[in-house]
Amino acid sequence: MKYILLLLLLLSLTGCSTYHSFVESTTPYIVSTSDEITLGKQVFAQTRASMKEKNVPRNADPAQVEKIQTMVRRIAAVSDEPNLPYEVDIYSTKIVNAMAAPGGKIIIFTGLWDPQRGLAKSDDEIAAVLAHEIAHVTSHHSAEAMTSNMILGGTLAVAAAIADSKDAETVRNILGGAFIAYEGLLVTKFSRRNEYEADRKGIMYMAKAGYDPRAAVRIWERASHGGSSNGSPLDMMSTHPNDANRMKALRQQLPAAMTEYRNR
Repeated sequence: MKYILLLLLLLSLTGCSTYHSFVESTTPYIVSTSDEITLGKQVFAQTRASMKEKNVPRNADPAQVEKIQTMVRRIAAVSDEPNLPYEVDIYSTKIVNAMAAPGGKIIIFTGLWDPQRGLAKSDDEIAAVLAHEIAHVTSHHSAEAMTSNMILGGTLAVAAAIADSKDAETVRNILGGAFIAYEGLLVTKFSRRNEYEADRKGIMYMAKAGYDPRAAVRIWERASHGGSSNGSPLDMMSTHPNDANRMKALRQQLPAAMTEYRNR
């Protein structure tokens, strides 16, 4: 009986859920926007502490920081959620990456525009990356993922407890296999869907903000030619779409983005 009550409690949490009309997923999520903002601050603080421990300079070039913050403000202003507390930290490393924490906290590594290794070769291309990260924030992908993990993880834990109580080895094995399948396939597929959504929204955001949306296509064309993904069977286990597929999807979105760009 206690396991049934626990399961009902988990399911009842979906009744206290959040939903935004501009988010493509129709699945409500438990985590509130204020919770996301709090979590984003924690991620920001932890990243700062970790980078400081590794002696990685943060926001070393004030002019560069102001430039990126201005770009973020421009893009955020035309996004679906312009009033989130957007903030940027730039770390001086050769890492070619950018990340968005919940609630509008954005982390960028200067390797992104490194002349030799970087993907972004112009301001428009940097804007494409920033718009993509802002789209992750406005799509509430972190909240969606946390909700999915909480509900499924809790449900599996309850079922596993029931199996243990009956000493059903076979049932436990089935549940273990189900969890592995969820982690290995459903979560990564979910993440790839999020990446495509962020690409679709991001290219429109940057166009509305006055940045040339063709830059988004160039970035993934460059990544594709660089051999960052070869389309092997293992690609289905990746949390990001195949670079060539991503480029193709962005090209399909480009006419609408160019119209937005020219008519702004």
